[in-house]
Amino acid sequence: MRTQWVHQLRDCPDAADVEVLAAEEGRPRQVLARERPGAGGLVDGYVLQSIDPQRRTAVYAWVRAGEAEQVVEYLLDLLAEVCPVERAR
Repeated sequence: MRTQWVHQLRDCPDAADVEVLAAEEGRPRQVLARERPGAGGLVDGYVLQSIDPQRRTAVYAWVRAGEAEQVVEYLLDLLAEVCPVERAR
């Protein structure tokens, strides 16, 4: 089921905190990459900090900026550390 969530993107240097509406299935994602408006392709990477399911709000903290490929690779590395592959039992 698709629901509306508010994503609060915080702590980005030289940019104000922003709120964006997002349609999500289930819980919000652990990591986000978002193109910075008017920055010529510069991408900001964020990691999930907290969730308020009653208010449908997900708070993300900024972790990195740069070219899309570099930021996505960094976020995937972070995600692998947080959610390692489970071993078969």
